[in-house]
Parts: sequence; structure tokens; C-alpha cells
Amino acid sequence: MAIQIRPATADDRPAIIELLRQSLGESSIPKSEALWIWKHEHNPFGPSYVLVAEEAGQLVGVRAFMQWQWIRNDKIYRSVRAVDTATHPDHQGKGIFKKLTMQQLEGCRLDGVLFVFNTPNGQSKPGYLKMGWVEQGRMPLKFKVRNPFQIIQARYFDRNKYTGLKDDPTPFQKWTQGVLTSLDRYVQHSDQLSTLFTPQYISWRYASNPLFHYNYFTDQENFLLISRIKLQSFTKELRLVDFIRLNPKADAGYLNNAMKTQVEAFCEQHRIDFISLSGQQFEANKACFRWMGRLPVRSLGPIITLRDLNMKDNFQYLLNKKNWRYSTGDLELF
Repeated sequence: MAIQIRPATADDRPAIIELLRQSLGESSIPKSEALWIWKHEHNPFGPSYVLVAEEAGQLVGVRAFMQWQWIRNDKIYRSVRAVDTATHPDHQGKGIFKKLTMQQLEGCRLDGVLFVFNTPNGQSKPGYLKMGWVEQGRMPLKFKVRNPFQIIQARYFDRNKYTGLKDDPTPFQKWTQGVLTSLDRYVQHSDQLSTLFTPQYISWRYASNPLFHYNYFTDQENFLLISRIKLQSFTKELRLVDFIRLNPKADAGYLNNAMKTQVEAFCEQHRIDFISLSGQQFEANKACFRWMGRLPVRSLGPIITLRDLNMKDNFQYLLNKKNWRYSTGDLELF
């Protein structure tokens, strides 16, 4: 019987989760209906585009594109992020992944989506390039090392003897309505592509995230700096996943000192070994992040690939990193 491709429905959820488990296992990100609903149905940018492949009444493939919105000079850019995909182990090698992906691309194009972005691993990247994706390069990152001795030790650590690591469950500050409503007064303006920040987005992406515990630093008026602790071998990273300059007129020196005071106190309390920040956000706000030290920004983050849908002649603009202000939170896996 021929394989049929169709849009997924709510009734497909249990079969989709089971297919993901059979194809991918639990890995570092658990598979559950609750997570699927949060990620693909509660996204404030809109529900994901999800296609399934079906044969004889059985789901044998799934392909999800998560909606995302960027803003530049007050113009909204609709895009999708190529995320969850799976093919049943008994049906691999039949081209199901490619068929689902190409049909998904065409559907998004007809719906007015401008481009696709994602961060493939080394195994999946060649397949995307064959389907028209273009590599932008690795995401630039800025680091501040707080405990050099611990970092040196990590180089000689036997990871095989240390399994089962998960993100630090330390209870962070609880997200409050006051923090979220501070974004109501925020007017976002940038000549670089940045995620469209709204209270609904921050609440969904960080405050209500079922996977990771996100902390924040703020003075409730001038800045919001969002982070999470990430365990790397036996070192502790404080990952600064997003920075929002709530008041563009706030003095950069004040912001530098205020963030330094809050972050350093937190790092002492939680024994953080190093801090990371998006190189794009750092370069755009250098005066606010002098406390991050002098280590140069380096392209050590995930590989970013892009696929044109409706950008046409403007697609080349997307391939230049200088035109982006993406954060770690935009590109980390979740």
C-alpha cells in the first residue's frame, strides 16, 4: 500500500509520541504529549506545521516545523524552525523524511512563510544541504571563565564514568507577573533580526518551559537577563540565553554594574565555572557587558542553516551573521 502524507490532527498525538520514541529513544529530551502540546500547540507564534506519513493505518513518519517570528526595523519576518522529525525503524530508506520535508516546505511557502532555519548536527546537515538549505556557519559565543582550574580538569575527565547528568534542578527565582508585564512597555527596535519579544513569548519560552529551569536577573525597569544552569562534564555553565534592554535610554554603565552585581552573586552561590552569552547579543551591547571580560567572541556554537521560501533576492541578507542578533535561547534545542 502506498504511503499517504497528510496534516497531523490532535488524535495523532499518541501515535506521534510513540513514533518519536521508537525512532529516537528518549535521549536528553523526553517524549511526551504534554511536551508536544506545549511546544507545538501553545507556541504564541502559532501552532506548528506538522505532517505525518501513514501506511495501512500506521504512522511511519512525522515532520514538524515550529513557527517563529523575527523583527527588524519594525517589520515582522515570519519563519519556521525545522525541528522534530522521525521515521519508523521498519520504514527507513524509503525517502519518507525527504518527502515529508519537501511537502512541508511547499505548504509553508504557499502560506507566506519567508524562510526556514535550524541547527542540524553533522549527520543530518548533508541531507538538508541537498534539499536546498544553505549553511550560515557556527553561532558566535562569548565566554567568561570563572574557574580556570575546573575547566582544565574537565579536559581530562572520562565522560564514560559519569553518566546520567541532567540540568541543575536548583530552585531559581519564581517568574512573577510583574516581570512579564514589564515587557508591556517595551518597544522593540533593532536594525538586526531579533526574535519578537512579547510577554506571551517570554512566558511560553522560559517561564512555562517544562524541560529546563530558567532564572532571570532584572531591576524590573531597565533590563531582563534570562539564564539557566547547564552541566558540562563536571563543570557548571551559566548560560545567558536572552537579554532584553527594556529601557534603551538606560545608562550602559549602570546596566553593566547592575548585571555584574546580580550575576556574580548568583555564580558564587551556585559555584558556576564559566558563563556563556550569544556573541551577537554581546557585540550589539558591548558597553552593557564589559563585566564579561576580554576573551574574544568565537564561533563555537551550533551550526546554523537556512532555507529560502519567499525571501527571493533578499535571502542573501540572511546569510550574513552581522544582520542577526539571535540569542542562545533562539537556537538551543528544546
